Amino acid sequence: MKSERKVLIGMSGGVDSSVAAYLLKEQGFEVNGFTLRMWSEEGKCCSRDAIEAAVEVSRKLGIPHSIIDVRKQFENEVVEYFLDEYRNGRTPNPCAVCNERIRFGLFWDNFERFGADYLSTGHYAKITSQIKSSILPGVPESSKNQEYSLTKAADLRKSQEYFLALIPKSRLSRLIFPLGDLMKSDVKKIATDEKLPCISRESQDICFIPDGDTQGFLKKHLGEKEGEIVDLEGNILGSHKGIWFHTVGQRKGLGIAVGEPLFVVRLDPVSNRVIVGPRSALCGTCFKITRINRFTDMDLSSIRLSCKIRYATPQVPCRLESDKVLLDRELEAITPGQLAVIYHEERVVMAGTISCDMQQNGNPSISPI
Repeated sequence: MKSERKVLIGMSGGVDSSVAAYLLKEQGFEVNGFTLRMWSEEGKCCSRDAIEAAVEVSRKLGIPHSIIDVRKQFENEVVEYFLDEYRNGRTPNPCAVCNERIRFGLFWDNFERFGADYLSTGHYAKITSQIKSSILPGVPESSKNQEYSLTKAADLRKSQEYFLALIPKSRLSRLIFPLGDLMKSDVKKIATDEKLPCISRESQDICFIPDGDTQGFLKKHLGEKEGEIVDLEGNILGSHKGIWFHTVGQRKGLGIAVGEPLFVVRLDPVSNRVIVGPRSALCGTCFKITRINRFTDMDLSSIRLSCKIRYATPQVPCRLESDKVLLDRELEAITPGQLAVIYHEERVVMAGTISCDMQQNGNPSISPI
């Protein structure tokens, strides 16, 4: 009879995934490591030293390790998405889309051929069971009556549930996040104590862009396309070299001089215009989301919820009306293309891509619906 104890874990060569693999083995799992080779250029995602570190950690732990080439799929599903979003005046979230389409998407569709029962990573997050209303200590119990949820990790400063919020609900029962109950300091200590030969470098925000030079990457792939910078009334204030070099909320780098600080409040790919306005024009209390991913079948319209519109921003109380998110207070720079994650307490209940603003300071000229 099958033991249901075989787990496949993604390994980047870093501290988090290396310790996660160690913990799984300590818990008695049959562990198989793998590294996804997603980008061709050296010194970025899947660099040679990172792959070598993952191999060395696997060797020390005595587990098999495989390198899986998904470069073509990564370019088609993540890099092209990234460029298309900027081209169309939106600011993308490539990490969340990579998790959805590659790490827990494309690879998910094939991981059973390894004979694995579970998929694991070094992300800081937890899987919870709604019926038990408690954190599952290890592998979720097999039960058709349980509703599994994605939940914040114990280390709230490192918790990565935001970037995992596009993973389909149906996959949660077969995911294991060994670091969910640990603080980052605990993870580092385990790596030191066990002398794991991992690299200490933290992962970059966008793994396929060298040195964080997003503008250089966009210029290389999208070029330049000059257009107008206008105010809310349509008055021309200056020019830009491409709407993809700008994002909602931006103040610096506009190259215009007027009597008050102006911010990018909207990007119009049709007219190739960057629309700017005062800080007050950035504020909004309502927006729509598309590509909605739900983690529960409950009616969320009557439940007190909270929303996060960027990873590094605090949650704001909100309520839902279908695909509309109604905030209890104004937020600045609600940015089309970014991920909105909806929470009930510590649990993620829904996520989606911000489409456009419904209300910004009562001004109907700012992208009304």
